[in-house]
Amino acid sequence: MRVAELLKRIDAAADELHVDRTPAANELVTIGRPALPGLLNLMASSNEETRLHAQRTFEGILMVEMGFVPGRGFSTPDGEDRFRALWTGRGSYDWDADEDARERSLAAWRAWLDMDNRSASP
Repeated sequence: MRVAELLKRIDAAADELHVDRTPAANELVTIGRPALPGLLNLMASSNEETRLHAQRTFEGILMVEMGFVPGRGFSTPDGEDRFRALWTGRGSYDWDADEDARERSLAAWRAWLDMDNRSASP
């Protein structure tokens, strides 16, 4: 599966000017929601670089869903506010926070994703 391959390469070839971005991360943003569960797993990694790339990718997917267009910004006036409310409502995950804070936020994100998946089922 393409998502699994990209998750394995999430740290490869970081952009020199934007070290939080990689080709695999950019492609995962394009793929979107199917990448979220795997990204949550990487956000629990012991490797800081992996957590950073996974967080930025996870954020990117959610932002695109809320109308973000790379290089242009949000296409709707409330897109950024909706993204920030969702992010803070799930514990404001930060790749550089202490492990307990990261784990609390990841638990909230997993619950959100489970709930979202249940509501999308017929």
